[in-house]
Amino acid sequence: MAKLQMKRIEILALLESSKEILDLLQVKGIVELNERVECDFFTNLNTHSSAGLFQKHLEQAKAAYDILSQYAVGKGSLFASLEGRREITVTDYLQKSESKEMDEYLQQSIKINLLDKSIKEDQIELAQIKTQKEKILPWLALDIEAQTKSTAQSKVFVGHLPQAYRKEELEENLTVLLDDESFFHLDIIDTEKDRTYITLISHDCCAQDVDKGLKLLGFSPVPDELRGIPAEQLKALEDKTRALESGIESKTNQIKELVVCLENLEFLIDYFSLRIEKYENLEKLSIGNNVFFINGYVAEKYADSLAKELKSKFSALVTVTQPDEDEDVPVLLSNKPFAAGVEGITEMYSLPGKDDYDPNPVMAFFYYALFGIMLSDAGYGLLMVLAMLFAKLKFKLEGNMKKTVDMFLYCGLSTVVWGALFGSWFGDIIQVVASEFFGKEIPSLAIWFEPVDDPMKMLLYSFLFGIMHLFLGLGIRFYTLWKNNQKLDAVLDVVPVYLLVTGIAPIGAGVVISTIPDSISSLGKKMALIGALLIVLTSGRSAKNIIGKLGGGLYALYNAGAGYMGDILSYSRLLALGLSTGVVASVVNLLGTMPQNKVLKAIMMVAVFIFGQTVNLAINLIGAYVHTNRLFFVEFFSKFYEGGGRAFTPLKMNTNYLKIKEEK
Repeated sequence: MAKLQMKRIEILALLESSKEILDLLQVKGIVELNERVECDFFTNLNTHSSAGLFQKHLEQAKAAYDILSQYAVGKGSLFASLEGRREITVTDYLQKSESKEMDEYLQQSIKINLLDKSIKEDQIELAQIKTQKEKILPWLALDIEAQTKSTAQSKVFVGHLPQAYRKEELEENLTVLLDDESFFHLDIIDTEKDRTYITLISHDCCAQDVDKGLKLLGFSPVPDELRGIPAEQLKALEDKTRALESGIESKTNQIKELVVCLENLEFLIDYFSLRIEKYENLEKLSIGNNVFFINGYVAEKYADSLAKELKSKFSALVTVTQPDEDEDVPVLLSNKPFAAGVEGITEMYSLPGKDDYDPNPVMAFFYYALFGIMLSDAGYGLLMVLAMLFAKLKFKLEGNMKKTVDMFLYCGLSTVVWGALFGSWFGDIIQVVASEFFGKEIPSLAIWFEPVDDPMKMLLYSFLFGIMHLFLGLGIRFYTLWKNNQKLDAVLDVVPVYLLVTGIAPIGAGVVISTIPDSISSLGKKMALIGALLIVLTSGRSAKNIIGKLGGGLYALYNAGAGYMGDILSYSRLLALGLSTGVVASVVNLLGTMPQNKVLKAIMMVAVFIFGQTVNLAINLIGAYVHTNRLFFVEFFSKFYEGGGRAFTPLKMNTNYLKIKEEK
C-alpha cells in the first residue's frame, strides 16, 4: 500500500456528545486533530490546569514504578521489554478507569514514593553518622569530655597537631618553646601518620605561654561536633546506626511487599498518559453554545467507515473531503513486512514529501542484498535468522520493534545466501576442522566464487551492483516525473544519464580487466558520447539565452560525470566489508589451531572460536548496518527523493503497558 492517501475530516456534533466522540476517536487511533478553528461563534477550552494535575500524578506513578521495578525479578531487562503489552478490552479499561480502584492505585504510588524518600533520608543520615564516627575513632582513649576547657585552677587543651610525635619528643619541643617556670601534663591519645591527638593540662599561671607554644606547633582544638566522652558518643551513634538500618530494612520490606502492585501502577501510568493526551486535544475543539466542531486528517481507507460510525452513534454532521494542494498533510506509511522492515531506515533520513512515493517497497530488496554482501558469512547469517525467529516466536513484538526484527531477519537470510555463494561459513571453520582433526582437505565451499581469491572480480561486481542500485533510483525519478505530467523532464533528466553511465561502465571495467570485447568497448564509447551530448544540450534548457543553456549543460555534464563516478566508487565498500568479515573469521580460526596437542587444540579452538567469532560478528554487523544506510542516504536517495514529510500523529491509545483492544 505504501504511502496512504489522506482525507480531511470535519465533525460538527452536539456538545453533550463531545466526550464520547473524543473517546471513540482515541480508541480508533486513526484521526490526527488539527488546531481549533478561529471563529467568532466558537470558543475553546483551557485544560492546562487539569493536564498539569494529571502530569503530576503521572510522574508520581512513574517514580513509584521505577522504585518497584528494582525489586521485581526480570523487570527492566531487555527480554522484559520484548514481552509485549498486556491486552485489555476497551470496556474493561473504561470500567476500571472509572472505578474506586484508581484512588487505591494512586495511594499505593504515594506510599511507595514516601517510603523510598524516607529510606533515602535515612541513608543520608547514615552517611553523616559514618563521617562522625570516623572523626571520633582517634579520640576513643580520651576519658574526659572532649569539649573540656578548664578546671578550677588549670586550663585543658584537647586537640591535634599536624605531625606524628612520641610523647618524649613532644614534651621536649614544648619545653624549648615555653618559659622555664611553665609546667604541664601531656597525654597522647592517638598517633597517625601525619597527626598526633593530645590532651594537655597546664596551670592557669602559665596557660597563655602553653597556648602560644601549642599554636607554634600547629595545634588545632577538637571539632565542636565532638562532644561528651568519645566512647559514649560512639556508642550512641552505633545505637542510632542500628536503629536507622533496622528502619531501612523495614521500609524496604514494605516496598517489596508492594511489588504485587506493579500491574496496578502500569495501569495508572497508561491511564494518566491517555488522560493527558485527551485533555491536550480537548483544546483543539471549537465550542459553541450547544455544539462543537473539530477537524483533522484520516487515511482514505478508514474515512468512510469512520464517518458512518459517527453518524450512526451520535447526532453529528461528518464531511470527508480532499485536502487542498497547499495543506501540510501528514504522512502515514503502510507496507507488508518485507518492505515495512526498512521503514525505520527511511524515517531516519526523512519521511516522503508530498510529491514523493514511498521508497520502501523498491528499496527493501536492495537494502537486504547490500547488507548481505557486506556481512557475507552464511554462519553469521544463520545465527541472525535463528535469533530473529526466536524473538518472533517467543515475544509479542509490536510497532518499531517488530519492524526492526523483521529487517534483521531478512538481512540474515540475505547474508546466508551471499555467504553460501562466497563459501564462507564462520570463515573457513569447516575446512580447518577437517584438516586439523581428520586430516582431510575439503575444497572451497563457494557456490559462486571466493572474493579472497579473486578480489578484482568482486570489485567489478560491487560496481555493477552499485550501478544497478543507482539506476533504480533514477528509474523512480523517471516514474515520478512522468506521473506528474513532466514527461519531457523525465526523459531528458534520466535517459542521458543512463546512456552516459552505461557507456562508461565497460570502458572503466577495461582498466581493471583486459577481457572486455572491442565491440562492447566501442559501443560503450558511442553511448557515452551520445549521453554526454544530450546532457550538454538539454540540461540547461531552463536558461533564457544560449550561453546560459550551454553553461548549464556543461556544468550538468561535470556533475554527472564526477558525481556518478564518486557514487559508483562508493560501492567498493561492498568488497572491503565483505573481505574483512571473511578474513578476520579465518584468522580467528587459525589462532585456534596453534597448539600441537589435539586435545589442547580442540579446547583452544572452541574458546577462541566462540570469543573471536562473536566479536567479529558484532563489529561487522554494525559496519554492515552503518554502511548500507550510508549507501541509501548518500547515493540512492539523492537521485530521486525529496523527503520533508510530516509524520501522522493521531489521537490514539498511546500506552506503554496495556494494549487496549476494540471489541468487534
